[in-house]
Amino acid sequence: MKKAPPPPPALTDPTETLAAIGPVARSSVVDAVSDRLRNEILAGRIAAGSRLPSERELSLALGVNRLTLRAALARLEAMGLVSTRHGSGTEVVSWRERAGLEALTMVMSSLEREEPAWLELLSSLLEVRRVLVSEAVALAAERHTEEDLAAIRALAAEQVNNLPDPLAFARGDLAIQRVIVRAARNVGFELMLNTFARFPEEQPELLAELYDRREESLPFYDVLVELVRAGDAEAARHALRAAFDAMDREWLARHGREAEGKASEGARAKAPGLLGKVQAGKAPPKKGKTRGT
Repeated sequence: MKKAPPPPPALTDPTETLAAIGPVARSSVVDAVSDRLRNEILAGRIAAGSRLPSERELSLALGVNRLTLRAALARLEAMGLVSTRHGSGTEVVSWRERAGLEALTMVMSSLEREEPAWLELLSSLLEVRRVLVSEAVALAAERHTEEDLAAIRALAAEQVNNLPDPLAFARGDLAIQRVIVRAARNVGFELMLNTFARFPEEQPELLAELYDRREESLPFYDVLVELVRAGDAEAARHALRAAFDAMDREWLARHGREAEGKASEGARAKAPGLLGKVQAGKAPPKKGKTRGT
């Protein structure tokens, strides 16, 4: 793998910040300004704790008026990247302490794929997905209705038609995940899912790589349906955490992202017997009653 160059030193002095920032294009000026500053902050080129230059200096450096700059800074403050106090100026804050989950994809967009930090963030994102889906299916197993099951089955059946297009397949997969999350009756999970729902627009190339074996994944939807239908939350949680761990390691190894990411047969065997039985069409008996039955 190509060795990434060392990151540039973080800018802490306002004069250095002005020298590093050039004028932006005139189209979608507020977007361009907020994106420029956001990328500089998330990539660490403008350090947390440093104070941005004055509005006058910064607007001149960027080639925009102060109203545009204020609108852009307001967006950055809403993202948890800066803090503006009247009379004290604007200070860059630690995005790790103030930003939400959406910062993961924003930081990834500001980095080159060859940088070690990009791989670290991708691994974090895969781990979040693993926890989210596993726990959502576990809760859905306890809380679902027959209508929820029917909706999951219907969306899963449509995925065959989405096979030729990775983005369409990804959107279909996200629609299935949303139905499962709603069946889990957890609003927090649904808000977390919104971060992944923006992937088709924000990270289309990465998404195409993540869904590079679409046909092979079709039987997995049957597994999800049966795990929810069975009503055994703990079994579903255990099975999916192990299965996603093996799949993610295999994907990382296949794309040369991690030398030790190869999923051995031993790693595959970590998935409990329930997952194998469901894949073989031997679903466990339904546990308890679902809502609406």
